[in-house]
Amino acid sequence: MNTTSIQSLTNSITYYTAYAILILSNFGCICNFIIFTSKKLRKNSCGWYFLMSAIFDFLYINFGLFTKLSTIQYGSTLQNTNLAWCRIRVFLTWVFPSISTGYVLLASIDRCFSTAYHARLRSFSQIKIAYRMTWIPIILYSLTTSHEFFYYNLQPTCSPLPGTYSYFLSIYSILWTNLIPQGSLFVFGLMTYYNIKKSRQHIQNQQRNRIDLQFITITLFQILSSLILLTIRTVYYAYVLFSLNITKSSYRRAIEALLLEITSLIFYTNFGKNFFLNTLTSKLYRKVFQERLMSFYRKKNTPKSSYSSKSSR
Repeated sequence: MNTTSIQSLTNSITYYTAYAILILSNFGCICNFIIFTSKKLRKNSCGWYFLMSAIFDFLYINFGLFTKLSTIQYGSTLQNTNLAWCRIRVFLTWVFPSISTGYVLLASIDRCFSTAYHARLRSFSQIKIAYRMTWIPIILYSLTTSHEFFYYNLQPTCSPLPGTYSYFLSIYSILWTNLIPQGSLFVFGLMTYYNIKKSRQHIQNQQRNRIDLQFITITLFQILSSLILLTIRTVYYAYVLFSLNITKSSYRRAIEALLLEITSLIFYTNFGKNFFLNTLTSKLYRKVFQERLMSFYRKKNTPKSSYSSKSSR
């Protein structure tokens, strides 16, 4: 394949795959809202974290992909001509997925505590604790990503300042937004698995923990899938970092642009997969989804006269 063919392939992959991800992810996020706002799950601390994660998944996928498509496919020049919009878009497309991952990490910590042998640790797995923790990912990642407001510029396109900041941004992406959260997810996932094996009988004998056990399954599968998908993006950024000073041909740059789009779309997929993954791995999740759909159906098809007759009694 020559450079022109690679560029054409890159455009096709970006266009068709982005729309597929957009449609499927929005469907999944809406279904997640329906499920995690049910009475059965919304008062569970882990369910609360997943609900918050779904909200930021929805924001990231829609804001990120719509603005990406408007620039690449529909010729919008706003990102490369308006400095304020350049910095706002960069900031939001970094902070939304980081916040979402932060809530998944909190969910993994919550499951680790919920399966701990000591009652003191299990006491941290409560909905009131989850409410208090809600603002931590938002504040933490907003502050640690704020440098992008100062070090992105139009030169002539929206891009980070060359030199030291470009190195810093690559390292920041690899460590802070990838390896640290991935490593933490892996560690807490292993600890949860160890806790389950250590106290399986104790947990299974408690009727109230049936929902908690289902959330453990959901959490562990989300951790595993996120590790796989996010690692692909991490490897690409590591390559970018170590090849900054290499002189590259137009063919190699075209290949890198193709890989950038593929890894970018894989990254978006990570934040739109949860509904489909949860449906495959959790019987409770499927049951609650069916119950919620039936509830909406009954409400929609209940004659208005029945409501008026009830109110007259």
